[in-house]
Amino acid sequence: MTGEIENDPLLFELAQITARFRGNGRDRSGRILAGEAFVEGHSPAAWLIDGIVQRGRLYSCTSLTGHGKTAVWLYNACMIHSGRMIGQLDVFKGNVLYLAGENPTDLEARMLGMLQTYRLQPGLLPYVLPGGFPLTEEEMYTLKQEVDGLGAPLSLIVGDTASSYFPGDDENSNVQAGAYARSLRTLTECRGNPAVVVLSHPTKGAARGNLLPRGGGAFLNEMDGNLVLWSESQGEVTEMHWCGKIRGPDFAPLGYRLRPVPTGLIDEHDRPEVTIVAEPMSDEAVADHSKQSIANEDTVLRALHDHPEWSYGQIAREAGWVDEDGQPMKYLVQRALRTLCDDKMIVQRRKGGPWELTEKGEKEAKKCN
Repeated sequence: MTGEIENDPLLFELAQITARFRGNGRDRSGRILAGEAFVEGHSPAAWLIDGIVQRGRLYSCTSLTGHGKTAVWLYNACMIHSGRMIGQLDVFKGNVLYLAGENPTDLEARMLGMLQTYRLQPGLLPYVLPGGFPLTEEEMYTLKQEVDGLGAPLSLIVGDTASSYFPGDDENSNVQAGAYARSLRTLTECRGNPAVVVLSHPTKGAARGNLLPRGGGAFLNEMDGNLVLWSESQGEVTEMHWCGKIRGPDFAPLGYRLRPVPTGLIDEHDRPEVTIVAEPMSDEAVADHSKQSIANEDTVLRALHDHPEWSYGQIAREAGWVDEDGQPMKYLVQRALRTLCDDKMIVQRRKGGPWELTEKGEKEAKKCN
């Protein structure tokens, strides 16, 4: 019989398929495990950032522009690479690769700011791959080879941003976004089993309660968690939590202050170059900041109600918001105006025109007086 199979190409091919199917003598039922056998090889989660990010998992971090994605994740990356705690949270010290696809020049300044602010040694800064490119299957293979060629196992890879490496032509296509997310997961297989965090822009019309990454359900389904950043007062404080999906326990929101700091360099006008870095805040500090923001908004709302003719500078002066040189800090007024507008308490009927109180704003202004 054996001779007949060897002499008949069709029978020989069928015999090979059967052998593969049976897995060297084991039929397919051998793949099914008893529960006891299944759990034998389980290892506890390896936390990269305690209680928030696990090694070997794929996360998106979604936020609107200006809500602190780069500042927060560069801070996290530097703390992990240098083995420092993130606020009160323990980290797993390990090498970090930052994929600077969106704005490498901006990242240069932020890294210099981190060196100045946190007294980091230059040798303790994360690895960086500057410049965006489509992460096609071929590019992914090349990137993995480069990562493994570092000779240093990685704990974290940060992709800034998902759009900078998207290989398709429609970020909102479920099919393309799903394939892209599955491709990103292969980075968790790099030497060291790193966590991968991809900074993402949200879907159109996103607000605090629905900060989901572009790509529809297909992209989110492939993630192990969608971390989010939301800032009630842009440029001051942002808060990290999760939305839509998290594989693992819930965690308390983590607040970060966004600080303007010098890079240590001087620009062409002999002025210190300034950039933005993040630093964690305690729960108490976040609560105090929220109270102060509301108080500032009440001050501006009263001013608009009682003195609609006042300029931003005059509102700031009357509120006592002046800097060391006695100049009005108009940006505090502008921040309050943005929030009041978002809360539908004021409206600007024409671009550049005066702000007017809505019915809701009138009621709130009366409470403030």
